[in-house]
Amino acid sequence: MKYTVDIHAAKAFATVAVDDRPLFRLRLFASLDTVGGFDESYGDIAVDVAESAEGLVVTATARSTVWDSRVTTTRFLPDRIETSTTVTGQGRLTDVHLLGGRRTPRGFLPSGSGLQQVYSPNPDHPTRVMRDALETATISVCGEGSEPGIERWLFTPSPWCFAAAVDEQWLGMSVVAPVADQTFTSYHYLPVTGGFSLRLDYEGQTVVDEPFSTPLLVVHLGGESAEDVLVRHRSLLDTHGVVPQRNVADADWWHGTIFCGWGAQCAVGARTAQAPQPLATEANYDRFLETLAGQGIVPETIVIDDKWQASYATCRPDPAKWDDLKGWIARRHAAGQRVLLWWKAWDEEGATADACVTDAGGNPVGLDPDSPACVALITEAVEYMLGDLDADGFKIDFTARTPSGSSLRHSGPRWGAALLHEQLRLVYATAKRVKPDALVVTHTPNPAFLDVTDVIRLNDVLRDDTAVPGYVARHMVYRAGVVKAVCPELGIDTDGWMMPSHAEWLEYVRMQGGLGVPALYYVDGTDTDRHDFGPEDFDAIRDSWDRYRAALSL
Repeated sequence: MKYTVDIHAAKAFATVAVDDRPLFRLRLFASLDTVGGFDESYGDIAVDVAESAEGLVVTATARSTVWDSRVTTTRFLPDRIETSTTVTGQGRLTDVHLLGGRRTPRGFLPSGSGLQQVYSPNPDHPTRVMRDALETATISVCGEGSEPGIERWLFTPSPWCFAAAVDEQWLGMSVVAPVADQTFTSYHYLPVTGGFSLRLDYEGQTVVDEPFSTPLLVVHLGGESAEDVLVRHRSLLDTHGVVPQRNVADADWWHGTIFCGWGAQCAVGARTAQAPQPLATEANYDRFLETLAGQGIVPETIVIDDKWQASYATCRPDPAKWDDLKGWIARRHAAGQRVLLWWKAWDEEGATADACVTDAGGNPVGLDPDSPACVALITEAVEYMLGDLDADGFKIDFTARTPSGSSLRHSGPRWGAALLHEQLRLVYATAKRVKPDALVVTHTPNPAFLDVTDVIRLNDVLRDDTAVPGYVARHMVYRAGVVKAVCPELGIDTDGWMMPSHAEWLEYVRMQGGLGVPALYYVDGTDTDRHDFGPEDFDAIRDSWDRYRAALSL
């Protein structure tokens, strides 16, 4: 996509046009707000334009109400536009506005745009993938399915890249930074009529007392589709050297079919008016597997789900549910199967306060992986699960519970994505030390997390009773496309809960093997419509798994 640039120095924006049609009017300055106040530009902004061997370099120096200096450098290169802002002074960052900012006396000034559609790689709606350019979008390590308005926990985090289209021409807006610099919780696309800006949420948890530069923002042009934009995003990250290296080779057993008991627990609960967590028992899991084996369905990997443990943080079996979990795992090993234990990220149940992030009243609200007490807690828990119990790895869930809030207290400088990565690094490094072929499954399809996960789970299905039939399969294809575009090195756990109906479940079962590793969540029937399985359902599972296994052997 070839473009032209026209600099408007007095108002500090650049018109970017394609075929003489304005695509953007990009602001050449930013605002880095602090706990102490809004970052407002005042007076003239000095805009300097220079030619380089690669393209045009524009430097905008502004007087700031909170920083000693603020300089935004924007490079207009043949296939992309790169911008970053550097400030000096002291402050605790809250909101960092990119491609827009506050300038007195006009208030907040976004960039202008002619965007028509926007695509987010973060699933936050049961059916929709594309959205109108006037609708906001958020990529985050925070979300919650049980809270209204923030149903975006499925990929936490997804890649830090929005895709947008104008007349079927695609572009991307990528945040490029090593994970240590990702001390923000969320990345927002914020449209207005005729324009937009971008924002990173630092929540007052990043302290600036020396020159600070925002993560590089890259607007890359010329994509052929939304998924192609994500492929280009990954390429950008590789080019800038911010993707961590994976030093772990796949084990063959990681590709084996999966049975996860959560859906079966929910199905039993739905029929008996019980919560599913108390149903994670040895007796139930024996029955689940016996039922499947009776139909000729034998999974290679079994996931014992929520809540097999007495306390989430300490990860010891609940003796009321499991008489001898180590012996149970040994029997599965003798049968040629592997066992993953469900591990709940962030949950402080059973942890001491010194191992936790705390609120303004000193109450624990989540684990603090920068705390020495938490490091010891997680290390001991992982060593126990993989060593003493001899489990084979983990299904890590609830990464969307990443702590969020400017008043929260914690031990170290990390926050947001960087703090989540540190928690997962502790789990992953300990797991590989104890058992080198241990499998770690997460729902973090972000290249910054390549070194702390082995397989990406597509996560829960979202229900939409108004949707056109077949929406589950379509939405899971979209999710798998995100993973394959940005993390092609990783395997995919296709999940399979919560299915809105038997019909949607059956369609998805038949196609799972084409997306990744088939994962079965139900045994007797579904939970939502309480459909009891018949011979054709077990036939469909066997056929899907047989086709998947045959494809693996090719």
